[in-house]
Formats: sequence, C-alpha cells, structure tokens
Amino acid sequence: MSVFSSKRPRLALVLLLNAPAFALAQTSTDSTDYVVTASRSPQAVTAAVRPVQVITAQDIRQAGVSTVSDVLRSFGLVESTSTGGMGTTSSVFIRGSNANHTVLLVDGVRLGSATNGQPTLEALPLSLIERIEVLPGSASSLYGSDAIGGVIQIFTKSAQRSPGVSVALTTGSQGTRQASASYAARHGNTDIAVGASRLHTDSIDATTADARGHNPDQDGFDSTSGSLKLTQHLGGGHQVGVQVFSSLGEHHYDSRSDADDVIHSRAQTVAAHWRGPLVAGLNSELRIARAWDRSSNHTASVSKFDTVQDQASWINRLNVGDSHQLIAGLEWLKQSVDSTTDYSATDRHIRAVMLGWRANYGDLSLQADVRRDDNSQFDAHTTGQLAAAWQVMPSWRLRAALGTAFKAPTFNDLYYPWGGNPSLQPEKARNVEWGSDWKLGGLDLGATLFRSNITNLIAWQAQPSGNWMPVNVGEARNQGVNLSAGGPLGSATRARFNLTVQRPENADTDFLLQRRARQFAGLHLTHTLGSFSLGTDVSYVGHRFDSTTETASSRMGGYTLFALFGSWQITPDWALEGRINNVTDKDYTQVMGYTTPGRQAQITLRWTPAL
Repeated sequence: MSVFSSKRPRLALVLLLNAPAFALAQTSTDSTDYVVTASRSPQAVTAAVRPVQVITAQDIRQAGVSTVSDVLRSFGLVESTSTGGMGTTSSVFIRGSNANHTVLLVDGVRLGSATNGQPTLEALPLSLIERIEVLPGSASSLYGSDAIGGVIQIFTKSAQRSPGVSVALTTGSQGTRQASASYAARHGNTDIAVGASRLHTDSIDATTADARGHNPDQDGFDSTSGSLKLTQHLGGGHQVGVQVFSSLGEHHYDSRSDADDVIHSRAQTVAAHWRGPLVAGLNSELRIARAWDRSSNHTASVSKFDTVQDQASWINRLNVGDSHQLIAGLEWLKQSVDSTTDYSATDRHIRAVMLGWRANYGDLSLQADVRRDDNSQFDAHTTGQLAAAWQVMPSWRLRAALGTAFKAPTFNDLYYPWGGNPSLQPEKARNVEWGSDWKLGGLDLGATLFRSNITNLIAWQAQPSGNWMPVNVGEARNQGVNLSAGGPLGSATRARFNLTVQRPENADTDFLLQRRARQFAGLHLTHTLGSFSLGTDVSYVGHRFDSTTETASSRMGGYTLFALFGSWQITPDWALEGRINNVTDKDYTQVMGYTTPGRQAQITLRWTPAL
C-alpha cells in the first residue's frame, strides 16, 4: 500500500472482461444459482473459475444452530472457536490462516474491528440471512487488506431472492427465546425487504471453574437486530437503492469472581447505490457506505473500542463481444477508531485501483486480477491473481489458481499504548491451488489441493524493557487438500460433505498454529417423507494446541459432534421445526479456560403465508 495525501478521495474505476456465462448471469439474476464473491460480478455458480461455497437460508434453518461460525463449522467449511456460549467472541480460520485474515462483508459492505482486526461474526443474526458465500484462499486482488485466508460475504433478505412473509417463534434450552419476522416483495418498480429479530438466552457459564476470574453464573446474551433494503427501478436498466443493517447486543462474561461483567456491542451498516448502463455493453455501479463496530466493556470501569469504516467504490464492467469482460476502477476506505484507550493515531485512509479480466475460450475459462492499495500508513502494496478452469468434458472440470495477498497491521499492533509498534509492515501471503470437479449422476464432487505461505507474520515478543511488542518475525505455511461432495442420494435423501486435511504450521518451529487442527470435516444429511423431513449433522475436528509450542498441557483433544433435526409442514403456511445439538452431550474444548455448550434442544413454529 502507498501513502495517500489527505485530499478529497477519488473513486476508483474498474474495467473487467468476462465470458458468455457472465453475460448470461447478468441477465438472469433472479436465479438462485449465481454468486458474486469470486469475481465481484454476478456469475453462475458453475461458471465461477474459483469455487465458492454457498449456504442458503434453507440450509441455515435445517442446521438449527445459533451463530454464523457454527453454521460454517457444521458444514465443514472452516474451523471456528468461541469464548463461551452464544454472543461471545467468535473466530474462524479459513485454510489454517489467522482469524484476522478473513474479510467479512455484509451486503458488500466491509464490517469488523480496526483495533483487533477480526470480523464481527457473532453480531450477525441467522434469521435475517438470505445466504452466505465463502471464498477460500487469497483474495486481496479483489478485496484488499485482510483477505489472506478468504472472504465471507453475508447477504440479508431481499425481494429478489426471498419474496414473501416469514414469522418464526423459537424456544429452547437454557432459557433461549427468539422471535423473528421478515417481509419482501416487489411493488411496481420498487423492491422492499425488511426483517427484525429479537433473541434472549440465559446461555452457559462462559469460563471453566479453574479459569482466572471465574464467576459461577450463567453468562446470558440479548440481541436485537433489523435489516432494510429498498430498491427503485428507474427504467432502462437503472436502479437506486439503500440498505441498512443493525444489531445491538448485550453479552455477560467473566473477568472477576465477584461481579457480573457485561459487553455492549453494536454492529451497523448503511449503504446507498446506483447501478445502470453507461453505454451499450458498459455497466456501472456506484456505492457509498458506512459501517460501525462498537464495543463497550462494563467491568470495574468502562472501556470502549469503536470502529467506523467509511467506504466508497465505483465499479464498471465492460463486455467485449460474447467472451470477454473488463472491470477497472478505484475504491476508498477510511478507518477511524474512538476508544478510552489512548491510541497515538486514530484514523487512516486507503485508496485502491483494481483491474480485472474475464475470458471464455470454448471450454477454457480465465480470470486475472491486479489491485494496488495505497494506505496512509504504508507504501503501496500490489496484489494479483491468475485463475483458469478447463471443462475437459461435460462431467469433469480441472482448475488452478495462484494469488498474492496481504494484511495491514491493526491499530492495536501499531498504536496500542505500552506496546504498539508503528514500524510494522503488512503481512504478505502467496497461495496456490489445484482442483478438479466431477458430476457423478446427480452428485457434485470436488477436490482441491492448496498451499500457502505467509511472511512478515506479526507476533508479539517480549522486549528488554519487559514490555511486549509486535514485530514482523513470523512465517507460517499450510498445505492440504479439501474434498467435497453434495447432491441427492436416491429420490428423497440429500447429502453434503466437506473434509479438509492440512498442516498449518509455524515455518520456523514446525509446530501447529494455535487452535488449528490437521483435519476437520462436516456431514449434512436430510431425508424427506411427504410433509416430514429428518436429518443429521456430524462435525469433526482433530486435536489442536492452545499454545504456539505444542506443550502437553495445551493439547485440546479432537471431538465429533452429532445433531438431529426435523420439520413437519403442517399446512402450506405452517411448519414445525426442531433440533437437538450435541446429542451425545460431548464435553470438548475450543479455547482453554472457556466452556462449550452441552446437549441443547430447540423448537420453532414458522408461518410463511402465500402473498
């Protein structure tokens, strides 16, 4: 990244070439079979050169879990940890990378903390989510800093994909109660989608009895969330729209044995956009947005860590003939921090220029991207990627990709009192992957070999003064394979399976990276019997270490979790859904010193009247 002046930010121009599949995707965006995260353009799932994992609202309902990280883990897409029950800090690790090596987008708006650098997954209510797209592997050439491990994009309910009314009431173990409602429809030339959710749970005691500051109580969680999308179609392919997402949370936790400590959190996004053709074959999109990530800790004193991210982008897509598309442009991002902690700097500006090319030559599809990020704290940083897919035959495809990525140091790394290091440089990464996809009857099968190297890794080290300071000394690497399968098993049963075998390790010591496993997997089975549906989820995680040195005392054993779920479509409008998580009441550990939920049950009554 390079240094930008404080002049008024200019928006970026983006030109990209695309294949016929892309042009088709643009004209058929009412379909549920397109994705946008892999290329920043709508394209058919089967046309994406880099594979994207998609989780739909139906998948989420069937999963019956409580958090986004739990959904991703139950499908075997990522490793995840949490520091207690619902609402506690969640971390996800994509392809063995760090938790702050993931970009989180909510309807295209970047959301997360600039102080610790982590995405705020725990703030996202599942009841408002329409679908989740997960792009594993380096993606800084598309999304800039942080996209070393990958990108998670959350889409809230919309009139385009989720028309109708839905009202749901849920009750469950540990005093869990939730009410949610959504409405989405098109009225003339106006699309409207609105949703709301209210959740309370008494939850579990967050820390173990031997943990420092343990308070033997239940650490509950309350959340109130809402979303709104309005789009006005102006004719001639033009549209304008606004979107709002808000989630307010109150989470109890343990830091002292004699007090009830509370964290108040707030995650919000507001965005407005215009989209339409400039000339024949050239489509443009202009977006401005603001995102808030706010947290205040109420212990013996009050501390707050607030992040505001102002964002603007201008993306232009030029179709050249039937087989090419160009994208070119600029993005702008301002990150501001407001805290009771006295940071020596509280804001930074990032501007980026990116170019991309998509092409389709018969059975060969190509994608190339390059991006230059200019950060007011560092020199310019350029990243790129090349990807190709060859349709060997209708049922068999080969693909490969290589790319570079980076992560800028957080405000904690740079400016935290008594330890920040303003001389830090961005972490850098290289990623290579090879894969193959098959169709076997109705089954979709996939295999991906991947390898990544991260240099300039930031690690906190003790200094002669006795203070700890982050320095660019670390190097990490990972290599492994991901196997996936999904589709019907007979006329009434469907399956989805993901297995990752990997070796995420410190390149200097060969020790496993903290809280990362060598194997993890997820299996999802559903069987339909008329108006009844039954299913099971099985998730497996291998052993991990909660330290950087693989000491025996830090070893956390592997575990397998089983869940059962079912639904009864009582009438076309009414459905009853139930789920039992951790059926065997397995005792397991994700973070040492913190508890995990035992057996839990919940039941949901859902009303979806026809409009």
